[in-house]
Amino acid sequence: MRTLLFTLLSLLFGPLHAQEIPSVKDQAKRYVDTLASPAFHGRGYVRGGDSLAADWIAEQFNRIGLEQLNGTRFERFGFPVNIFPDSIGLRVDGRLLTPGVDYLVDPGSGTSDGAFDLVHVRLEDLLAPERKAVTLGVVQGHAAVLDFPRTTNGDTLQLYAALEAEVARYVPVVRQGGEKLTWSVAGTQARNAIIELRQGVLPDTARHASIRVYNSFIPRHTARNVWGVAKAKGGSKDWLLVTAHYDHLGMMGQALFPGANDNASGVSMLLSLAEWFKKHPAKVNILFVAFAGEEAGLKGSEWFVVDRPLDFSRIKLVLNLDLNGTGEEGITVVNATEQKAVYDKLVAINTRTQALPQVKARGPACNSDHCPFVQKGIPAIFIYTMGGVSFYHDVNDRAETLPLTKFDGLYRTLVALIGGMK
Repeated sequence: MRTLLFTLLSLLFGPLHAQEIPSVKDQAKRYVDTLASPAFHGRGYVRGGDSLAADWIAEQFNRIGLEQLNGTRFERFGFPVNIFPDSIGLRVDGRLLTPGVDYLVDPGSGTSDGAFDLVHVRLEDLLAPERKAVTLGVVQGHAAVLDFPRTTNGDTLQLYAALEAEVARYVPVVRQGGEKLTWSVAGTQARNAIIELRQGVLPDTARHASIRVYNSFIPRHTARNVWGVAKAKGGSKDWLLVTAHYDHLGMMGQALFPGANDNASGVSMLLSLAEWFKKHPAKVNILFVAFAGEEAGLKGSEWFVVDRPLDFSRIKLVLNLDLNGTGEEGITVVNATEQKAVYDKLVAINTRTQALPQVKARGPACNSDHCPFVQKGIPAIFIYTMGGVSFYHDVNDRAETLPLTKFDGLYRTLVALIGGMK
């Protein structure tokens, strides 16, 4: 009878309690506007963008009143990165193309500057050793357009990449891409420029290209994770980690990749939660970690699990936040099948509050900063929103088009989840 009464009271007053938690959407929009602004240069490796973002986040942690961990606000580490700090240019038969819209410079591209005749190279031209030798001789002094059949097969794509890298040792390379241009970060460099053109941009009749691409390879770029502590009430020795990467792709010459959804939105959620739990302490200690180097291959989170700045045996859960800026179709919980108890709590909270359209379960995936923790046997989940705008790793992921549709709903759901941990 008492259990039934408790359930009825929870159903009656749970939604009211959720509604009493104030909206943070307006503040979150200001956070996203700042982090995705040109002043932060895409939070990448050109013009110190990631370092500017790290300093700004540290200022927010100080303002909120989060404590330092082990007497410091930062965790420093380094990794190699290839960047494009100078203006880039590409003309095809005299037509000036727009970087980030018509084409991308491959993140592992080298330097090329000059006018080149275009030589089309087919897959069969590079498979047989004798024919490959002839082909590489023919393309000398020109630029190679790789006309490879489209495929989604992983092994075939690896073959294409290996052949492309080999050709790029001799001449600039142009490859045909799809309708969507998606950029990334590389820790290696080729000898010549490698350019990907959006589908339909390069006509079959194209004969000449003017290319201006300069790369700069940094063998050890210094980056910083940023952390802050909200102490538990009652002196608990257990920890919850709330994490979000703040880095993005930065700049490709004059093309800016703002990274509003990826991941200014996740950092905004982290800051919103930090403000709440500083004022309303949880029953466990919370370490808020803004990771660097995620786009370069989870570098910041990998460094954290090697550095071990706290007792990992006391970590109850790692809650990783990435791509939190939409939500029209609800949220996905990565690693939910391995952390079923946590997932069930999220579902129960949402059943009570109806704050989100759905809470969808997904199995393990090494697609964000939760992954290094999972590989160490530490309980971890990763939450992202679904629906709405789909801009990703492109120049269109801007603050002004990010709706933050279910930001408040996700925020209130996470407040309930974290507040119920012990």
